[in-house]
Amino acid sequence: MAENQNSFIINKSYDSLLFRTVLRRFWWLVPIFMAFFFFVAIIYLRYTKPVYESQLILQIENEDNAKNVIDVENINSKKDVFFSEVELLRSELLFKQAMNSLAMNVSIFYKGKILTEEKYKLSSVNVQPYHLNDSTLVGTPVTITYVNQLVNLNYVHEGKAYTVKGKLGEHLISQHFDVVVKSENISAFLEETESNEIYFTFNSTQSLSERFIRNLYVLPIDERARTVSIAFKGDNSKLCHDVTLAVANTFIDYSVKLKKKSSESILQFIEVQLDSLSTELKRSKDSLMDYQREVNLSDPEKEGDLMQTDANKFQEELFNLEDELSTLQFINQRMNENSNRLEIYRILPELLGKSYESAIAGHIEALHLLLEEKEDVLFRLTPESSEVKRIDKKIQEKIKQILRSSDAIETRLKSRVKILRSKINELESEYSNLPGKRMEFNRLKNIQDLNEKYFQLLTEKKVQYSISDAGFSTNNRILSQPSVSSTPVEPKANMIYVSFTLLGLFLGIGVLFVKYVSFNEINLLEDLQAILPEKATILGGIPLSKLTLEHSQIIVTKAPKSMMAEALRKIRINLSYIHPDYKTIAISSSISGEGKTFVALNLAAIVAMTGKKTILLDLDMRKPKVHLAFGLNNEHGMSNLIIGKISLEEAIVKDVDINLDIITSGPVPPNPAELLLSDRYKQLIEQLKTVYDIIVIDNPPIGLVSDGVQVLTEADIPIYVFKSQYSKRNFAYRIRELFEMQQLKSLNIILNGVANTKRNMYGYGYGYGYGEGYGGYMDDEDKLAELKTTSKTKKFIKKLFRR
Repeated sequence: MAENQNSFIINKSYDSLLFRTVLRRFWWLVPIFMAFFFFVAIIYLRYTKPVYESQLILQIENEDNAKNVIDVENINSKKDVFFSEVELLRSELLFKQAMNSLAMNVSIFYKGKILTEEKYKLSSVNVQPYHLNDSTLVGTPVTITYVNQLVNLNYVHEGKAYTVKGKLGEHLISQHFDVVVKSENISAFLEETESNEIYFTFNSTQSLSERFIRNLYVLPIDERARTVSIAFKGDNSKLCHDVTLAVANTFIDYSVKLKKKSSESILQFIEVQLDSLSTELKRSKDSLMDYQREVNLSDPEKEGDLMQTDANKFQEELFNLEDELSTLQFINQRMNENSNRLEIYRILPELLGKSYESAIAGHIEALHLLLEEKEDVLFRLTPESSEVKRIDKKIQEKIKQILRSSDAIETRLKSRVKILRSKINELESEYSNLPGKRMEFNRLKNIQDLNEKYFQLLTEKKVQYSISDAGFSTNNRILSQPSVSSTPVEPKANMIYVSFTLLGLFLGIGVLFVKYVSFNEINLLEDLQAILPEKATILGGIPLSKLTLEHSQIIVTKAPKSMMAEALRKIRINLSYIHPDYKTIAISSSISGEGKTFVALNLAAIVAMTGKKTILLDLDMRKPKVHLAFGLNNEHGMSNLIIGKISLEEAIVKDVDINLDIITSGPVPPNPAELLLSDRYKQLIEQLKTVYDIIVIDNPPIGLVSDGVQVLTEADIPIYVFKSQYSKRNFAYRIRELFEMQQLKSLNIILNGVANTKRNMYGYGYGYGYGEGYGGYMDDEDKLAELKTTSKTKKFIKKLFRR
């Protein structure tokens, strides 16, 4: 039972009635969410620093005039120079130079309650640094105040506080710095110091670069047009403009200086080398001429060249012979190791081009055929067969034949190698014995040729670099100048307002959707019709009372023409159609707070108003409330009566209203369920039937305990109360359980606290549309208002005396 009541319901299908109910109750969430997020957008825009952007377009174009004069391309030009220049624009090296050109040695800040703003060229005060003695002071805030026509500079360095005082326009000197503070508008300066904390910091090129370079954006636009976009973002539009322009101008100047400096350095180096080589060349020519005159030698190289040619020829032949000898030794090794394997055939490529190829290759091929034949025979015969032995014998003979041939060739090759080495040694001996004058002539000639070669090469390079340097000019130019923007690029106010408002709208709709999907309350009589078993009869609805009462009270006798009284009359008429001769009415609900006692009180009173003698029994012994409606004590009641401690006459409280008596619940017993199931209780009911026309029973809530189930089943008219916008839909599971367990044969439903619409209060089932006609609703509604005021007054008086 508890599980059913606490289970979570998900509405998976579309229900127009439920949708309208949710929309009617929670529509205000959407504008609330939209208003809230619109307010968040206002706060966000108020306390978010605006971001400005300044942008220019730079065209990178280096003109090579030298190529127009002679067919010499610029020495410094490269095909990928465009992208190299783009990277230079992005580099920290160039950015540092741009920051130096701005002379931002000091930055002034205005600190408010939340935001801190850098006042670049916008401050009423100006700080001119003359000297910074301690570089560790970079980034340390130095607060500026103006008191009694004196400027006070306060700062904390290495945990120690310092103060420097002086007049505007005079040097303010401390052990760390020397600055001058100026202000052209002292009144504005004083006003700004009252609303903000003004301070300045010393800057270094490195600190400025680390702080701002992340805000620099360099993007290629068109490689063919060689155009680049340079943009800078920050919270100061003037600073963005100056930084963007400084980067572009620094790049233009730097590219010219860099290329000029490179060419000048190269030309200077070439000049130094040419001077040195000129002297060396003259000395080498003189030395050669002097030596030729001294030894009377014109061309000593011919004889030496012939010897060198013969020596080279013999050396080449020796190399080939040694290679053939090495190959032959390799073949002998393979023959000794793997002569009985088919892989012996792989030796043949080693013989290609060798002088002994024809002598050995045929034998190896024959050996390979014998090995293949042996392999084929071994598939059919054992190694001990005569056929296999015959083939092995041939193989061994062929191997010996190959080795004999190899030995003979090896002997011949070694003999030729010996002869060649002897000839080479003879030539080397003859060459080394050539007259020393010839070797000296060659040495001097080589020195002269080498000097002439380098002198000519450097002379050509000098001419090329001179022409290239003279013909180079930069056409880097700014195509689109940056501007000082007054409109921030971030945050975009209109977009923020629209985005946040739409977010609120979607979240509000999302909450409405969640409310719809998880909606578990009963609101209208139609809701009960949809979820209750067919055996359950809906008597009608009781309108929502605007009274705030401490306890349930009888309303219908005080305002008999009110809408609430009219609704109860319709329910009373419907009861006669359900059971014309009913004597007992038992009223219960699922949980406390659904208006069970209120319905019992007012239904008993409305029945009594017809002249029928009526008694109201309070059987909710765990949480009794009937006695509170009449201001009675609860010392005697049903609990005393059932156990026989008091008589029926002692228990009845007579004439609490017209034709209405009551019996309160009495002291809370330890076993209320056993009392309600006792024979004594049944006897009392039968006894009361002989005295009273109608017995109305305020039953315990059976959604929590089962005390009153038996009482409900034995009553002529069992009534179950739900409360609009309070009772959960899954409370209906309890009713289904009672029907399924055959504990109830019929059940009548009243929806309490229905919104005051005619549609929501008409009865269903028996007596639909029937009822007595009463006018003057507004008069009794005024009486209810008076009752509400009286109730509030009583509550106030009770609280007053309670203090």
